[in-house]
Parts: sequence; structure tokens; C-alpha cells
Amino acid sequence: MKAIRVPLMLLVVFFSSVLIFGQVVDTTQYSVVEREVSFMSEDGLIRGIIALPETESVNTPVVLLLHGFAGHMNDLIVGGTAESMYGMTARILAEYGIASLRFDFRGSGLSEGDWQDTTFSGQIRDAISALSFLEMFPEVDPSRIGVIGLSQGGLVAACVAARDQRVKSAVLWSAVAIPVHTYSALLGSDAVETSLKVDPGTAIVANLSWGGTTTLRKEFFDELFTINPVAEIAHYPGSLMVVAGLTDAIVFPQPQAGTLFIEYHRGEERIFVQDSGHIFDLFEGEENLREVIFETLEWLLETL
Repeated sequence: MKAIRVPLMLLVVFFSSVLIFGQVVDTTQYSVVEREVSFMSEDGLIRGIIALPETESVNTPVVLLLHGFAGHMNDLIVGGTAESMYGMTARILAEYGIASLRFDFRGSGLSEGDWQDTTFSGQIRDAISALSFLEMFPEVDPSRIGVIGLSQGGLVAACVAARDQRVKSAVLWSAVAIPVHTYSALLGSDAVETSLKVDPGTAIVANLSWGGTTTLRKEFFDELFTINPVAEIAHYPGSLMVVAGLTDAIVFPQPQAGTLFIEYHRGEERIFVQDSGHIFDLFEGEENLREVIFETLEWLLETL
């Protein structure tokens, strides 16, 4: 069923939490316990943080949090707070009974590997390794796994959801829908064109749209044409939520880019559209991000 979701809904009760007008009202909250963890993905060590609600339950739903391009699990500090985007997300989810694992892809943050070797397919493999790692925790229910991905992490989330049946619910925040379009704007069309003419393994320096440069190998650019998250989502039967910011200057135009996922997905779904940018204007304050988190929380309580 296709639906455009706007953030006002009537009273709904799930898991001892009350949702009124799109906001979770405290009834039962949990304390949050965070632990640093590590696991292997292919030949590289991945480091992350698992956030758990302090409960005796062994049937806790859990969500993977996948960071964006050139980011890491604790980047994007929210204005007026000391929390990162995913730090705040993990805390709020755990307070309402949903565990999470945020981690750095290989080559990013604290994980092993070289950033230049980053590819979409490598990050997809890292996320699938994370799913297997989560199955080792006695506190979580392996039949109730979700995934949240931001930007490039959203592209990865869409592909993982389609390829791994363990994903029951997927949430895409500002997800890359058409890679060659987004990265031609982000890295420059000249870098993309250069990648077509060089040998495998060649490192290509690209100018970032927000300033500075980054270096990636030809293989990253090759996958702009071979990895298609919209086509992948067509093979995902689980629940899907898409979040789009109308003033997003990275993945644009919106909401059209976000709606592509809804149009090709077949299953339970929702799109939430907000008047904000790519990362929900979080540097200016927490209001928009909290709205996105609570809309996402509502969806996960419904679908996990």
C-alpha cells in the first residue's frame, strides 16, 4: 500500500509506549547500557558500539545503524547537545526497548582498512557481517532485526535488506537512490569521467562539494553504475520507511528521490517528508532530528 506519511496520528499503543500525535509519551522507559564491541568482516576488524535497554528480556529487537559517506558511527554532533546523530538515536531507541549496533565501516573511523578501498559492495558485506555478529547476543531476538541507513548508509541498507532475509524492517534516511547522479554532484563529474579511463586499482582524487578532497579507487566509481539500490529494494518483501528532507542538497530532488524507493518496493511502507536538509539541519539544533527519530521509533515498534 502506498502512503505519504505526515507526522500527525491518533493514539496508538505499542510495547507499553504511547504514541500521541506522532510523539512517544513516556510510560515505561529503560536505562541504557552501551558497550564497545568488535567483529571481523572479511580480513578487517570492525569496531562499534552496542546500545542495550537495561531489561531482563531476551527478546529485544535490534537495529543496525549505518553511517554515511566519509562519516563514522559517532560523527555529526547535534547542535546544543553533546550527542552525535547516531548516539542520540541509539539512546532513544534503547530507552523504548530497542537495542542497536552502530559501527564504522572498514576504512572509516576506528575500524581497520584504508578509506581509499571503500566500495558499496564492501560496505554491504560489512553490514551483513554485523547481522551475523548480532545473532551472538543472548539479549536480542534474531527474528526482529531492523536497519537504519543515512545517505550512503541508506543505499547500503536498501541492498542489505534485499539480500539478507534477516532484515525485517528497513528505514532509509536521505538515502542515495541514483548513485551516479548523487556522486557526480558530490565528487564532480570530472572524477567520474576520469574513472572510466584508468586501470583497476587507480586512486582518483575528487573535490568534495562541501570543500576539500577525498581519494577513492576506480572500483568505487565503477559501482556507481553497477549497484542500484532502487532495483534492489524491489526484491525486499519486508517493511520499509523512507525519510526525505525537502531541502536536501546532497540527494536531490526531494521528495522524488525518496519516493523512488516507495514506488519500486512491494510491501508495508511509509514515507515521512520533513522541511529540512540532508541531515535534518541537526547542526542548528535537535528539533528536526528528534522528530525523525521518534517517527522512526514509531515505525520500528509497529514493524519489529
